[in-house]
Amino acid sequence: MPCQSVWHSCGESPHRRHRWGSRRISGASPFAPGFKTHANARGEAGGVVATGQNGRVCAVRLIPIHNDIVSSSWGMPGGISRALGWPETTDAQAELWLGAHPSAPARPIEANDFEALDEWEKQSGTTLPYLLKVLTAAHPLSLQAHPNPAQAAAGFAREEAAGIARTAFDRSYKDPYAKPELIVALNDGFQALCGFRPIAQTAAVLTQLAEIAPEPEPVRAFRELLTTEGLRNTVAFTLSRTADVQTLVAALVAADQVDGTIAPVIGIVQRAFPHDDGIALALLLNHLTLREGESLWLPAGNVHAYLHGSGIELMGPSDNVLRGGLTPKHIDEAELMNTLVFDEVADPRLQPIELADGVRTYRPASVPSGEGVPFELWEVTAQATLTLPSASIFVVTDGDFTLTLPGSEPPLAAGSEHHLARGSAHFLTDGAVATISGGGRMWVATAR
Repeated sequence: MPCQSVWHSCGESPHRRHRWGSRRISGASPFAPGFKTHANARGEAGGVVATGQNGRVCAVRLIPIHNDIVSSSWGMPGGISRALGWPETTDAQAELWLGAHPSAPARPIEANDFEALDEWEKQSGTTLPYLLKVLTAAHPLSLQAHPNPAQAAAGFAREEAAGIARTAFDRSYKDPYAKPELIVALNDGFQALCGFRPIAQTAAVLTQLAEIAPEPEPVRAFRELLTTEGLRNTVAFTLSRTADVQTLVAALVAADQVDGTIAPVIGIVQRAFPHDDGIALALLLNHLTLREGESLWLPAGNVHAYLHGSGIELMGPSDNVLRGGLTPKHIDEAELMNTLVFDEVADPRLQPIELADGVRTYRPASVPSGEGVPFELWEVTAQATLTLPSASIFVVTDGDFTLTLPGSEPPLAAGSEHHLARGSAHFLTDGAVATISGGGRMWVATAR
């Protein structure tokens, strides 16, 4: 029997509200195959009962959800299936979206009173402040950046007014939301480009490349441009689509063929996108290789590209992407230049915070434009008690867990235990105190 849609008042709202820009938001989202859910005392699969702040009883549901896997040329064959312990496949699997974005909202596995999480948003009157993804990349993604809240709202309104279809090739703003994001490596060896490397470091690399390049002058000129005119003018040059950029790229590729250890990113990108102008832009960025559990923080205006590996992504509920190379998709050079933040980034890694034994959080402090970051990602590896402030997503990538939510009375409490197996994800419809037992690796996305 499917869960009943019951929203009892607990405090001022069944969904705690959070402020993000000018919108009031709350909520979350999850998905799952291979799940097991115990029926509660009323016989409702996944229904549980908790006590609200004012002592009144409210319905909290844990709903298994799922979604279709996004395929892409850069996707890893069988990558999502391997990350989640699903049956093997050779399909190129790129992303699994777990959220309410209308482009690909997650759906309940069983019959429910909503067909997808975007419909749940409309029914509940809330907006989920994030989108969770599982990502697996065999080849580089595009060089890209994402807008801040003001830029996203203005860009979306501008393209709507211009009558550009949201599915059009030259559409940049699919929605009016910002897309700050973080990613945590699921395995050793996750490679990414992230943020502008300090100019002095890039200049040193260009000096070494010029010394071995068969045609050194374009490389020397690029170094001179960077050191005398700075990042903004140098990036503008790489996006100019001129013959001079192609001459520079040819010189960089030739130097890399002499010695591929000076700037390995040249060879990585060249193999995927031969002689792409983006090779010059890529050379300006930090090239990082993450160990399992290491994370990157990518605020609005940060230019980046994932190169290879598997990760868990948590981001704003947006699909706004402004590209700068390594892609056959639309590149809007002027809009990208308006979006980028031209700051040097010495180390873009995000350090997790230990909350308790077996629990740590990836919690960005803020974004450059001053807005608070409305989400955080918890990693749970052992028994713990979690105080969840809002609706939340649970995704299990290793092991098995049991989640217990407090019931108001013993007969109801008996129905509040749920088994979360590897490869499953669930949607908790409201904030609650959750007791976790078992072990492995579970990710919890929640609002702040």
